[in-house]
Amino acid sequence: MNEPVTYYEAAGGNIADQMDRYRELAEHDALARSIAILKARGTFEANKHVNDEKFPPLTAAERLEMLALGERIARYYRHPAQVDKAVKAGASWAQIAAATGTTEDSVRAAYCEWADGQHRLHSGGYGGLDDAEYAAAIEAAGGPQAVPGPVGAAEDTRRLNTIRGVLDRFDWETDDRQRALEAIERIADGGQP
Repeated sequence: MNEPVTYYEAAGGNIADQMDRYRELAEHDALARSIAILKARGTFEANKHVNDEKFPPLTAAERLEMLALGERIARYYRHPAQVDKAVKAGASWAQIAAATGTTEDSVRAAYCEWADGQHRLHSGGYGGLDDAEYAAAIEAAGGPQAVPGPVGAAEDTRRLNTIRGVLDRFDWETDDRQRALEAIERIADGGQP
């Protein structure tokens, strides 16, 4: 069995070849199913181009290959880098969400997660997004406060840690509780204590 039957096996090579192989299997499957339907009706007439020997039903391995290739192709086109291209071309988040069949929050979160990964990749010296490109990507998504998920979560974590720092320094016996609450509200709103 030389053909890929897992996603990771199918992920090797180039997308054009993977699409061609998927199309080949899909066409074979369509012909094999058509033959089976026509045989069941009693109307099939084999010829040298379309017959049982040339187009038998797909094997289990070929079905697995189709699944693996289909997932590979879907992931390629569904990749957040495609969202980045749409953002840079001027598409709105509502348009991107509609195009991907999801919500604006979901698509923004996936985009920011991708941007985070690309920024970490750049930090390790492997391409990705530099600081300015990363900042532009996060800003395009509405800034860290508008983004649910990794970037928004990082901002929430920063705020929570700042609040904890205020509370750690707070002396419940002598400090003004109202001032502490005001500082916490400022932090929660994105400001400093």
